Amino acid sequence: MIRALILTCGNPLRGDDGVGLQIAHSLAVGICDPDTEIYSQQQWTPELAEAISRADLAIFVDASVAVAPGEVRAQPVSPDSSATDSGMTHTCSPSGLLALAQLLYGRTPDRSYLVTVGGQSFDHSDQLSEIARRAVPVAKERIKALLAGVSFPREEANSRTASS
Repeated sequence: MIRALILTCGNPLRGDDGVGLQIAHSLAVGICDPDTEIYSQQQWTPELAEAISRADLAIFVDASVAVAPGEVRAQPVSPDSSATDSGMTHTCSPSGLLALAQLLYGRTPDRSYLVTVGGQSFDHSDQLSEIARRAVPVAKERIKALLAGVSFPREEANSRTASS
C-alpha cells in the first residue's frame, strides 16, 4: 500500500508547462518518507490507475492556463466516469484516472487533490517564467501540507499566489 502518491505532468520544453516536473524534482530531493511515491511524466496515462488504486492520498500537479499566472490552487478531485471516455488514449484527467482506478481495481484513494499552477508562457523553452519559478515553493508547501493532512478552506485554496 502506498500512503501517498504525487503525480505530476508537463512538457519541460514548453516553458511553464514544465512546472509540475520542476515541483516533482524539488519534492523528490526534499521528501524522505518512503511511503510517498512521485510519478513525473509528460502526460497522465491509463497505466497510472493501478498505482492510484493502492494509494491513500493522491495529489495531481499540473500547470494551467485557466489559473492566473503564479497562482497556486489546490482543490479536491473525485472520480468522474464520464471523464474516462478518452480513457484508452494516452492522456487522462485526474478525475478520469480516479474513475479508472475504481473501475479496474475497485478502489480509489481516501483523499485526492489537484494542485494547479498558473503559467505565463507555454512557448518553446526549457525555462520557467519568473512568476512560475516563484510559484514552485508555494506549490511545494501546499503539497507538503496536504501530505500532512492539512486541508484548506476553498477561498484560501483558490487565492494563493507566488507574489503573496
